[in-house]
Amino acid sequence: MHQAVPKTDAPVDVLDRFAGATPELARLRALRPELIELEQRAYEVLFPVRTGPGPATGSGPATGPGPATGPGPATGPGPATGPGPATGPGPATGLGLATGSGPATGLGPATGSGSATGSGSATGSGSATGSGPATSARTVPGTVTDTGVSVAERAAAALAVAVEHRRAPAVGHYRALLDTATGETATADRIIARAPLDGDTATAATAAKATAATTTATATGAATPGRIAAAVAHARLLTHTPARGGLDALRAAGFTDPQIVTVSQTVAFVNHQMQLAAGLALLATGDSGTGTDPGAPSTTVAGGPRYTTDVLTWRPAIRPLAPGELGEEHRAALAGKARVDTPYFRTLGHDLGILAVRTAIDLAAFTAEGGLPRAERELAATAVSLYNGCVYCASVHARLTARLHGDPAPVRRFLAYGSTAVLGRRWKLITRLATGLAPVPATAAEADVEALRELGLTELALVDLVHCAAFFGWANRLMLSLGSVEGEDQEHEGRQATE
Repeated sequence: MHQAVPKTDAPVDVLDRFAGATPELARLRALRPELIELEQRAYEVLFPVRTGPGPATGSGPATGPGPATGPGPATGPGPATGPGPATGPGPATGLGLATGSGPATGLGPATGSGSATGSGSATGSGSATGSGPATSARTVPGTVTDTGVSVAERAAAALAVAVEHRRAPAVGHYRALLDTATGETATADRIIARAPLDGDTATAATAAKATAATTTATATGAATPGRIAAAVAHARLLTHTPARGGLDALRAAGFTDPQIVTVSQTVAFVNHQMQLAAGLALLATGDSGTGTDPGAPSTTVAGGPRYTTDVLTWRPAIRPLAPGELGEEHRAALAGKARVDTPYFRTLGHDLGILAVRTAIDLAAFTAEGGLPRAERELAATAVSLYNGCVYCASVHARLTARLHGDPAPVRRFLAYGSTAVLGRRWKLITRLATGLAPVPATAAEADVEALRELGLTELALVDLVHCAAFFGWANRLMLSLGSVEGEDQEHEGRQATE
C-alpha cells in the first residue's frame, strides 16, 4: 500500500490551472487527494526556484519582480512575468519542500516536526515560508532535482511540450519560467513559433560545433544556447515520436548521463501533465481543452507480432548506477517496487529526486483501493504503450492484465490485432478513452466518457482511468528514450500484481 502524504494548504496548484480550475475539477480530483499532493510535488522537484549559488528550492516562479508569489502559480491566464529572478534573503515562499542535511527517507514530505517556517526552524504542518531556507532533520529523497540541468533548460523543454499539446495555460506558465530564467523573451518567442533557436541543429555533428562555440553551463545553473536548443529538440522528438527518441544530440550538446535522465524525466513528466490535464478537464467539463474536433473518430491502435506477453530485456542507453552505488535513499525511493536493482531503475537512479516522487505517483495511481479494478488500470497502461510503440511496457502491463483478469486470450488478441480485436463493450470503451489521451494533443471526446458512464463506471473509476493512462505518457517516454528492448528472458520493472 502506498504511503499517505500530508496535505498542503495550496488552494490551486499547477495542474488545476492547466486543466481549468473549475469547482467540478476540484471535486473530481479530491476523489484521489494523495495524487493532488504528489503531482504538485513532482512539479516542484523538477522546476525549483534558484535563489543563489546553492541548491534550488521552492515550488514555482520566484517571488519578487518575477512571477507571482503565494502557494502556487499566479492566478489568471498564466503566471506573472517580470524582469528577472527573485532576490532577497532566502528562497521563494510557496509550496517548497523542506530541505536539510539529514538522510533521505520515505516517499513523503520531511518527517519530524514538519516543514520550516520563520527563519528556518522546522515547525508546524504547513509548507516552507519565511526568510531562510527550510530545514528539517529528515527530507524526501533527493528533494531537489539538481543534476546540473539549469532551470532555463528545463523550462525551455517544458514550454516546447506545452506548445505541442496546445494547452494555453501551460504555455503561459512555462513561458514565464523560461523568461525569468533567461532574462529575455526571444527564446520563448522562438519556441512558441517553432522557429530555429540559436544553436539549433539537425545532427549530432553540428550540435557539437554549436556547443563548442558556447560557454559551458556554470554551477549556478546558466544555460548555453546549444544546450537549450538540444533540450527543445529532444522535447519535440520525445513528445511526437517517442519510439524514435535518441540521445546523440543531448550528448553532443554536453549533457552528462545524470543530466540526460533529468531532461528525459522533465519532458516525460510534462507530457504526462498535459495528458492528465486534458483527461481531467474532459471529465469535469466535457471538453479536453485541446482544440480537437469532438466529432472526429476515436483514436485506435494497431497491434502486431512484435508485441508479446513474453518477458523481454531492456538495455540502457546510458550507464546505469552499479548495484553497489544504490544507497538507502534509492531503496526508499523505490519502496513498493518488486525489483529495485534492475537496469531501468538503476538508470533512473541518476536523478533521485524525481524518481522518489514518480514511484509514489505510480503506486498511488495503480494500487489505490476502490475505483477502477486493477486489471483495467493495467489494460489502460497497455493501450497507451501500444499507441506509443513501447514494446517493453506493453509486454509488462499486458502480462499483468492477463494475470489479474485470469484469461490471457483477450489480452493476446489486443496485442496482436489492436483496437479492433478488443472483446467486450467495457474493455473497448476503456481502451478507447485511454488511447484517446495518448496523442499530442489528446483526441478523447465527451462521447467516450459518457459511454463509460452509461456502462456504470463511477466518477472514481473514471478518475483512476485518466490517471493511469496519463502516467504512461510519462513511463513510455522514459523507457523509449533511455534504452531499448533486446531479446527475451529478463527481469522487469514489475509492480506487485495484487489488488
